Amino acid sequence: MSDATARFIIETAERPRECRVHGAGEYRIWRGRSGAEVWLHYPKRREVRPIRSPRRDAAKPAPAPDFDALGGLKGLSIVHAGASAVAMRMGRALQISDNNPLEGLCVATLPSTRDGEKPIPFTFELVEFAGHRHHTDADAIVQVTGLAQKVWGFASELAYLKATPANRLIGSGAVISIDPSDVHDVELIYRPQPGTLWLLTGQVLRATRLINPITSQPYYLIALGTDRGTFDVVANPDVIEGDISVGHTMQTVACVCGRVITPAT
Repeated sequence: MSDATARFIIETAERPRECRVHGAGEYRIWRGRSGAEVWLHYPKRREVRPIRSPRRDAAKPAPAPDFDALGGLKGLSIVHAGASAVAMRMGRALQISDNNPLEGLCVATLPSTRDGEKPIPFTFELVEFAGHRHHTDADAIVQVTGLAQKVWGFASELAYLKATPANRLIGSGAVISIDPSDVHDVELIYRPQPGTLWLLTGQVLRATRLINPITSQPYYLIALGTDRGTFDVVANPDVIEGDISVGHTMQTVACVCGRVITPAT
């Protein structure tokens, strides 16, 4: 939790850009110019009094935001607009927090673009969970975003096959659910929700370098083509090894979240 991130969360909680109200509470949404979104979770609808940050020694690290002190803020979800639009069958909606009905997972089935391949179970953190938790057993178009724990880029599929260790060697285009223990050689930088850690391998369709407007640090938004559709991948340059130019083969270990574009009916 950096100083800039802590200040941003506090300031955003005070001045929401957009609100979506549900029976379970409300989401307060901040949208950046580059496409990044932060959804702040307020399980109980209530007025938020402005919170003033106490003065402190600038040399000390910023404390983590006190969600309970921020007028009922209990959590947040992040997502990034991009090229992803994946068809899937919505399954069960699972609430993952006893005190936050706005946060949860969706268990869906993800078909393949290749003939003869069966759909696979697909679990992801569902942005605006409260708005879609009851729309199950129906088809939907979902924008899927992977928050990259690590990225590897290769000039060709052959180079990928030669250089990738056995524990991460899957077919190019494959989407595989994994557990942290399956990638013991990867230092995870985000804590994954249960079932939302995936190994994605495919072709780079687009790679755009953007600037985080809060920290002024660069990051990449990558459109990754797989056998299960196009996934958006957000990656810190520090976690990228190799060349992620368009047309190259890429693998990533990523936490996955999804936003419903076409609501399930």
